[in-house]
Amino acid sequence: MPVRKEKTLFVNKEFNPAILATVLKRSFVFFILIFGIAFSLAYVYLRYSKPVYEASMLIQVFNEDQASDVIGIDHINNRRSISREIQLLRSQYLFDKAIERLNLNVSYFSKGDVLTEERYHQSSFHVTPFHLHDSALCHVPIWVKQNGGGYLLVYHFGGIEYSELVQSGQRVQNQHFDFSFKVPREDLFREELKKNQLYFEFNNPSSLARRFLSGLEVNPVDVEAKTIAIKHKSNNAVLSKDIIGAVAQSFFDHDESLKKESAANILRFIEVQLDSLSRELRNSKDSIMEFQRRENLPDAQNLSSSLSSQLSQLQQETFKLEDELRTLQMVAEKISVSSNRLEVYKIIPELLGQSFQGNLQTQVESLHELMERREDMLYSVTADNKAIERIDIRIEARVEAIHRVISTLEERILEKMEILRGKVLQVESQYYQIPEKRMELSRLQNLQDLNQKYYSLLTEKKVVYSISNAGYTSQSKILNSPNTSGVPISPKRGMIYSGSLFLAFVLSFALLFLRYVGYNEINELTDLENMLPERVGILGQVPLTKQAMTYSQLMVAEAPKSVVAEALRAIRTNISFVSKEARIIAVSSSVSGEGKTFVSLNLAGIIALSGKRTVLIDLDLRKPKVHLGLGLTNEVGMSNLLVGQVETKHGVQSTQLDGLDVITAGPIPPNPSELILSDNFDRIIEELKSSYDTIIIDNPPVGLVSDGVQVLAMADVPIYVFKANYSKRHFMGRVDELVSVQGIKNLNLILNGVKIGRKGYGYGYGYGGYYEEQVKKKRFNFFKKKA
Repeated sequence: MPVRKEKTLFVNKEFNPAILATVLKRSFVFFILIFGIAFSLAYVYLRYSKPVYEASMLIQVFNEDQASDVIGIDHINNRRSISREIQLLRSQYLFDKAIERLNLNVSYFSKGDVLTEERYHQSSFHVTPFHLHDSALCHVPIWVKQNGGGYLLVYHFGGIEYSELVQSGQRVQNQHFDFSFKVPREDLFREELKKNQLYFEFNNPSSLARRFLSGLEVNPVDVEAKTIAIKHKSNNAVLSKDIIGAVAQSFFDHDESLKKESAANILRFIEVQLDSLSRELRNSKDSIMEFQRRENLPDAQNLSSSLSSQLSQLQQETFKLEDELRTLQMVAEKISVSSNRLEVYKIIPELLGQSFQGNLQTQVESLHELMERREDMLYSVTADNKAIERIDIRIEARVEAIHRVISTLEERILEKMEILRGKVLQVESQYYQIPEKRMELSRLQNLQDLNQKYYSLLTEKKVVYSISNAGYTSQSKILNSPNTSGVPISPKRGMIYSGSLFLAFVLSFALLFLRYVGYNEINELTDLENMLPERVGILGQVPLTKQAMTYSQLMVAEAPKSVVAEALRAIRTNISFVSKEARIIAVSSSVSGEGKTFVSLNLAGIIALSGKRTVLIDLDLRKPKVHLGLGLTNEVGMSNLLVGQVETKHGVQSTQLDGLDVITAGPIPPNPSELILSDNFDRIIEELKSSYDTIIIDNPPVGLVSDGVQVLAMADVPIYVFKANYSKRHFMGRVDELVSVQGIKNLNLILNGVKIGRKGYGYGYGYGGYYEEQVKKKRFNFFKKKA
């Protein structure tokens, strides 16, 4: 027989405390399971996750130029950008130097069942490397094992396993490496080896630096105060603390060396120029003295004082213009070939004292500011950013502007030099009237004066820069030493457990919500009333009691004053209102286990107690149960009557209740549907009408098989049984189909198993056999659409 599929899907859209209480009770175990799994997962995650520690320190980048108040200029190194310092602190270059300072040539590890811990400064053995013959051995695990009174070193290289038996303090030399091995304390080594496997690796400094660099964080704290926070995260708190300390110290050393190198280069250049001028000045003086002695011209200066003064002035102006021209050429060369901000910035001191200082220095300083701004922007954006492209265009435009200014200044200087040359020629033409010897003396004296003036200028610059350099001191300092709390920043136990608790609450609430919304069982009589189709009535409800029983029993005979009996009397009364001549009452349900046999049996008993002769027919030929509840035999029953094997009167059995007879189902036939739909069934019913006042038929479940539909249609009062907290709401679709499609009239419903109070009797039984598989599928498939 095909299984019928329901069509209607019921979803709870209103709040019902009774449903909520039922769902909570049924989901309690799932809630415990969800919370248990959530906390177990959190525990496993915390147990087998490597802790991450963070070390931090605070430094201040500041330079003080105490000589600026004396000489009135700022030191060139005093202009520092905090963005540039942060970029340097983050650089691979500086981090490589920091790693070199830590001397991390060998790393020690302790491998457990799940986690591997790096034993930085905590290893029970030590390795001092002397030479590594093949760099491919870097990061190759070399396992350390106990071997009698010695130690066995095992490693794999090139697909081959190698081993070395060594003693503590022994130097190990082979074709791969050269190092010494030492175990300071044998007891600590043995204790650690019992817990975990121990090994060490030779490190490649560059790859090691790249691995640790990912945990470095450098951020500005206060730009005005130029304070910078340095942080490092790793699985070892001591290692992170040492790394940031090494980074800070490498930064200070680099800053100091850069300052010293810059100062030494400038002073060295001035010294070279002064040495050259000193020689020139001595030669000039010697030449004048020799010339005067040889030519006997001690008063030549007085003889040509006027012309000499003019010529000297013109030559000084020419020298100054030539010096300015060389300076402009130098500036043009550096601007055109240099893209380095520091080189551009070094041009500024060269412009001091020049006639064009004001115009050109402003342009150069503007170019330097653009380059510095570009470096600062690279701290937060990439080189292909639109903002970088715009500032690059401005830099190119500034360079072109500087070249145009230089070209204009060069043209003006050349024009002035040409004019001065003309004037010099005019003055020199006047000297043709002076003796040649006096002219030579004047020339030598002018050259001496020029050398003396240039020498004095350089000496003054040397003194000024030396004072500035002596007064310049780096005030970069550590505001707080590297420190770590020793408490992992990740994973955070409180957060993980709180998160698991929150997740468990969310999942539990989601489960509760889904089970509540999709709750598909009928709880109480009002649920039936809310879903009741037209032309279908409700006869009443049968309470659920605590007495358990294997099969349905005739409880009204044993306890005629029980709540069950009273409820059935009320149903009997309601039946009389439905039909005054209720001769045939057919009872069915959707699936097994809803209590139709219990209702049929006890309703028949109640009617019999009222004085009416009643017969109960067990028409569930596939899985008969009535005879089991009454303790009767099932050798002869409806199946025998329907095939005509015996007469009707021979199939009737008496019960312990006066006025109540029973026709059991009889032997299970191979074709129950054909037997029920045969003409013999109608004949049997007519015969029974002549002997009994009321005929009650226990039909098979019409929600699963269609055998009992015709019986329901011919009954005076067809009854459809639901069971509270068991029957599904979509079963109501079958009721609607029986009325609207099958045309069954006067169909009435009874809600069985309703929880009322704490007293009374109870029952509980299953409906197995050929129904069980279909029932289980429907029980857990609430949302399947009906056919």
